[in-house]
Amino acid sequence: MKNKLFFIIIFVFNIVNVQAQREAGIWYFGNEAGLDFNSGSPVALTNGQLVTNEGCSTISDINGNLLFYTDGTTIWNANHTIMVNGSGLLGHKSSTQSAIIVPNPNNPAIYYIFTVDQPNDKNADNNPGNNEDDGINNGLNYTEVNMSLQGGLGAVNITKKNIHLITYDQNNTEESNLKASEKITAVQSANGSFYWVITHFTNKFYAFKVTNSGVNKNPIISTTSLTIPTGGYLPNAIGYLKSSPNGKKIGIVHLSSRLTNDPNPKGGIVRNTGKVMLYDFDNTTGVVSNPISLLSAANPYGIEFSSKSKKLYVTTNHYNNDGNTEGSSLLQYNLESSNIASSKVLIKKNDFVAGALQLAIDEKIYRSGYKIFSNGGDYLSVIKNPEADGTACNFTSNVINLNGKKALLGLPPFIQSLFLFNFKYEFTCFGDATHFSISTLETIDTVLWDFGDGTTSTDLDTYHTYASPGTYQVTLIKTVNGEVKEPILKEVIIKDRPIILNTIFELIQCDSYDSNPNDSLGIFNLENSIEALTLDNADNFNVYFYLNDIAADGDTYNENSLPNIFSNTLPNQILTAKIIYKDSNCYSLGKIKLTAVSSTVLSVTNIDGCDLGDGTAEFNLTAKESEIITSLNLPNTISIIFYETEENAINNFNPLSSNYISPSKAIFFKAENNGVCYGAGKFYLKVNYFPPIDLEETIFVCDSSFPITINPDIPLNLQQNYTYNWSNNENTYAIPILNEQVISLTIIDKALLCEKVKTFKIIKVSSPVITKVKVDINTSSITVHTKNNFENLYILDNPYGSYQEENTFFNVNPGAHIIYVKNKYNCTISFKKFFVLGFPKFLTPNNDGINDTWEVKGLDFANYTYSSINIFNRYGKHIATIKPNATWNGLYNEKMVSSGDYWFSINITDNEQKITTYKGHFSLIRR
Repeated sequence: MKNKLFFIIIFVFNIVNVQAQREAGIWYFGNEAGLDFNSGSPVALTNGQLVTNEGCSTISDINGNLLFYTDGTTIWNANHTIMVNGSGLLGHKSSTQSAIIVPNPNNPAIYYIFTVDQPNDKNADNNPGNNEDDGINNGLNYTEVNMSLQGGLGAVNITKKNIHLITYDQNNTEESNLKASEKITAVQSANGSFYWVITHFTNKFYAFKVTNSGVNKNPIISTTSLTIPTGGYLPNAIGYLKSSPNGKKIGIVHLSSRLTNDPNPKGGIVRNTGKVMLYDFDNTTGVVSNPISLLSAANPYGIEFSSKSKKLYVTTNHYNNDGNTEGSSLLQYNLESSNIASSKVLIKKNDFVAGALQLAIDEKIYRSGYKIFSNGGDYLSVIKNPEADGTACNFTSNVINLNGKKALLGLPPFIQSLFLFNFKYEFTCFGDATHFSISTLETIDTVLWDFGDGTTSTDLDTYHTYASPGTYQVTLIKTVNGEVKEPILKEVIIKDRPIILNTIFELIQCDSYDSNPNDSLGIFNLENSIEALTLDNADNFNVYFYLNDIAADGDTYNENSLPNIFSNTLPNQILTAKIIYKDSNCYSLGKIKLTAVSSTVLSVTNIDGCDLGDGTAEFNLTAKESEIITSLNLPNTISIIFYETEENAINNFNPLSSNYISPSKAIFFKAENNGVCYGAGKFYLKVNYFPPIDLEETIFVCDSSFPITINPDIPLNLQQNYTYNWSNNENTYAIPILNEQVISLTIIDKALLCEKVKTFKIIKVSSPVITKVKVDINTSSITVHTKNNFENLYILDNPYGSYQEENTFFNVNPGAHIIYVKNKYNCTISFKKFFVLGFPKFLTPNNDGINDTWEVKGLDFANYTYSSINIFNRYGKHIATIKPNATWNGLYNEKMVSSGDYWFSINITDNEQKITTYKGHFSLIRR
């Protein structure tokens, strides 16, 4: 009989072993690499779709069946196809820990993928030309996956995709541009009721709660004495972050802590600035504290705790003085040592890059990486006995064959507490038999449960019913191979079921807006019953509605409840309300009765309103209420409530205010007599069209164009609908204007007396007057000066051509010209004649027939008279006088003058006897 009992116990225990920790039973990583740990030893998988240098994450169900995996940007389901809505996540495959997957503590169908982008310094500067990827550093975000969709293959909840979590100082531009590091880890809380998701940036840890209600976006923030400078990003962001399986420690790797990304004196990358830090973590409060520096002046990358949280392992790269890689080392730290930093032991130094370290469900730690200068590794290495001291940990290189696939740097992180000897519990409502079960891979001799209320049990899998609600400290002590292990303690909260209304709540609704207002059938907003059902404590509960108690009890995850907008199918139909605490699964069932009261159909007139100019009008609903009560001869105890939509009227949602601005539309209303349904109806708001007119108009009028006629420009077929009152007491549609002035017009709708006031501003515009034409004979340019400038326009010689806005003309030919000027309003054109004198810039009197003489060009003897031309040297000495149409050959007193600059002067008289003196200079060049 004893033998039979022994085998039964072993059989039960084996079932527990098979299912324990299997959520981390399958890994996908690297270049299509994968491992399956469910058999007890890792077996290579070759069906993965990941191609990622670093970041990746995988999750399975409690039986070890693959659910999905991701590189932080794309999610693949169990069929290795992209999940519905599963692309476009905001992680990055080259982010150290681009993703981690965390389940909802209460709903096994819901998972949250936390993604961490690569904080690229090129996307954080002010130069968009060097941006990479999408040009944005997206920081930390989460996405919800619902595994109940797509036949169990899951789909992303599109309304909860890429939800941003703030892990930076929003008032700091540099932090806001980078947003996060590449680190993330997760661990279960002390009482096992929720998870902590933890990340780090600059000098702060951010711990986010994942509870039954989802992700709390307000983190617990812990500030540390060590600051990792943003000036050294991207390298400063790299490196792993891990929590210990027991939730009491945080280990973090900073690949570097450089102040800038400037090169070293040899032009290479600055090395040996990295650090490894160890912190205490309070998995009750989420606070990080008590820093210990384990490693500095190094280049670390991977970090991992042993399953019993007694040892810590680190990988770190080595470089020579020239910055060239020289492989890496694996280090061990003893967390039970009185001086943890001094307990460092070198386990292995080799010619591999320092890859990730990851604990597996077999309680071994696996190392990724590959030989330097290669394109990936064909194997993983393994620490077979991580709890052992020093080299007794039995590190073995390149022992796990990946069957042709490649390991690179990263391995998938998991919730660290999956690897802890632990126990689980469920059914924590008062009156339930609470179920306690064990999660471990060890072979257990005996167990002792202490339920915290004076009762114990020695069953591996056990149930216990508490006598009263409260918080109980549950302790589990196991004996393995004759050794009594340290106790595992958890706080278990036994919660009373919600105290709710213990009578049937009658939800009354008008039987309105349907074909039969007397059939006792209507449309109800079930949410309107929640305050009464919860005794005015609605904020503490989630409420779901069902046709009966059986449906409510059977819907474990509350996914099949009735819609909150519900049409009863029976008169006085009774529904069940499932009222659940937001922070537990405890619920009570309440009742509501749906009563549709017969309703009077109320017919009323429409409301006309005056167009405000944008297609809307202001309507006085208070006046309409009085009109309805008076016109229908309703009792004075009646109140009228107005709504924008029929749905709002049915649901008593968002009643309208007294003064309501709206376009033309239907308005729905309900009449209540002392709060009891009386009737309902609808009417239409009608916006009376008012011709679109500019309320202010400025008219520019040439001074020669007065008088003018002005009018409000209303279409001919509508003009008779309005009266017109001018501020000068005229009352016709159009009036004459004799001079510059400001005048207003009041336009009044004859039917509704709506009115608009239009203002006319009449501005007199004078024609331009040319005051001066300035000629620069040295540059052959002219500039026109005018008065009365109303955006004047200019043209040379041809008044019918294209005018220009600039008042300067260049490269004007020598001779007589006319400048024409007008303004933009086409008032009278002004014109003025002027003369441009032309002359060569140099002469070369060498008898070669080219430029041997100098002369003035462009003379117009028909309209101008010219004086003789006087020529001077640079010192002002008179050299020669020539007739205006003569030439000078460079002689003075029949002798050749020397090369140099010479000046001339000539007077030009026009037909009005106005004399203009022109002076200029030229060069004489002897060759």
